[in-house]
Amino acid sequence: MQLRSNGVIHLSDYDKRMTDFVRSLAVFQLKGGVGKTTTAVNIAALAAAEGIRTLVWDLDPQGAATWCLGAEPDLKQDKVWRDGLPIGRYIHRTPYDRLDVLAADISLRKFHQSVADKRSARETMSEAIDMLGEDYGLVIVDCPPMIWPQIEGVLQSVDRILVPVEPSRLSIRAYEQSRQQLEWVKKRQWLPFVTLIDRRKQAHVTWVNETAPNIEELLPVFIAYSASAERMLEQRAPVVSCLPHVPMSRNYRALWEAIKQKLPAT
Repeated sequence: MQLRSNGVIHLSDYDKRMTDFVRSLAVFQLKGGVGKTTTAVNIAALAAAEGIRTLVWDLDPQGAATWCLGAEPDLKQDKVWRDGLPIGRYIHRTPYDRLDVLAADISLRKFHQSVADKRSARETMSEAIDMLGEDYGLVIVDCPPMIWPQIEGVLQSVDRILVPVEPSRLSIRAYEQSRQQLEWVKKRQWLPFVTLIDRRKQAHVTWVNETAPNIEELLPVFIAYSASAERMLEQRAPVVSCLPHVPMSRNYRALWEAIKQKLPAT
């Protein structure tokens, strides 16, 4: 990780002293449009604000996390896996202290073709997460809504898997399907939480009171639906940073506190 070019991180520029906090999270859901990227970016910003060197690894070809954190990738991430280029060349600084992003781009559409066999794909991702953990206190992977071998490798390797679940049967079904297909994932790794709740809608209130309690491992917090998420895209900044006093920011602070309680002890 030694290249310095166009905002790309040069790790020797940083004080590498670490806290005792060395963890990894994946944000994953087979159903799209449930706030995966919003969650990844805001939890990362909160961790960094607490003094934890944090990396968001954007694996979604749309690159929404990369965009929201202000990065402008000039290299294709698939070359890391196809040509064996150093992963550090794709890590960019963000405007926020202690927060970096491993930038995504459209080349990740063919990410699943970059490693010849399933076992190698899993091992490659596991090794990458271990390596990144040497320089960061927290690695957060923003996953696409797909189960590729590489994504399986991520889910197998991280400490916890955050799953946004909106108040709909399709969202619950997607979570249940994930658990069935990924039966080797340890039960304690799953951390589902309720998102996109509109308390003005009686159906949502009923869902929270009657359906949500039946979701296994559900965290006792929810993220309210808010137009603040659109502001995040407009300003290319985490909601907790650009709008710290809105309800969504308070919700994400509560979620971060709940996540910390579930992370393994050092």
